[in-house]
Amino acid sequence: MQVIEWSQFLEEAPLKENASAVTVGVFDGVHRGHRALIEKIVSHNKHAAPVVITFVQSHHKKARSKGYPGDILSFRQKISIFESLGVSLTIVITFSESFRRMSGAEFLQILLDHGNMVFMAVGSNFRCGYQLDTDAPAIQQYNARQNIPTSIVQSLTEGAEPISSSQIRTAIAAGKLQAASAMLGYPFTVDLAGASVVQAGSGNAFDIAGQGRILPPPGRYPAVLLNSDKNTRKPAEILVEGGSIIIGDGLAGMYPEYVEFIP
Repeated sequence: MQVIEWSQFLEEAPLKENASAVTVGVFDGVHRGHRALIEKIVSHNKHAAPVVITFVQSHHKKARSKGYPGDILSFRQKISIFESLGVSLTIVITFSESFRRMSGAEFLQILLDHGNMVFMAVGSNFRCGYQLDTDAPAIQQYNARQNIPTSIVQSLTEGAEPISSSQIRTAIAAGKLQAASAMLGYPFTVDLAGASVVQAGSGNAFDIAGQGRILPPPGRYPAVLLNSDKNTRKPAEILVEGGSIIIGDGLAGMYPEYVEFIP
C-alpha cells in the first residue's frame, strides 16, 4: 500500500490515469463500522483503486480539545489495518488552517479533479467542509450531479448502542475492555514503538499518554506481549499507572512492540 500526504496528492495527482473508489474519515480504532465502510470501496470494482483519505490524528481538532482521552490506535497501527483490508492508497491530511476553511463542495471537487473518483462511500453521520457544512446526503447529491455513485453506510450496533470511536474510548476509559474489543472486532492493542521509556523498579514504563493515546484505568491487567511482526506472543501481567504501561523483567530477550489486552 502506498501512503502519501495531501500536498503530494494535489501536486502529483497519482490517480489521474486510474479510477478510484474513495472513503474519508479519521478512522481511529478502524472498528467494525469503519471496516464495513472500507469493504465497500475495496469490493466496488476491481478496476477502481480503493483509496482512504484520513488525518494525522494529533493535528485533528478533536485531539486538541479539552477532555479528549486520546487516540485508540497509533498511526502505524491504523495504516497497517488499512493495508490488511486491501486499501491500495492512503492519503494523509494534516488538519491545517487552509484545509479547515475548505468547503465540503471544494473538497469533493478536488477528489473529482485530482483523484479520478468513480465511487465514494461515507458513513451516515459523516460531515465535511468548513463548519461541517456538507453532510452525507449532500455529498451523495453533489456526486450524483457528476454521475458518481455514493453509498451511505449506516452505523453498526453492538447491543443497543451504535459503534463509534467515542463509544470505544468511553469503554476503554472505564476499563470495559470486553465491550471495547467487541466494538473494535479485535482485542484492544497498544503500540509501544516511539513511546519514551524509563526504568520503573525491575521493569520499564512506556509513556503512552505522552503520545496522545488512551489507556484503561490504573491497575494490573492480563495481556499478551507481541514483537514487531506479531509472530512472537508472550503472556504477561502488565501495570497501567500514570499514563504508562509498566512491563516487568523476565522477557527472555524479547523486545515487545505491542501490548494486547486480554478482554
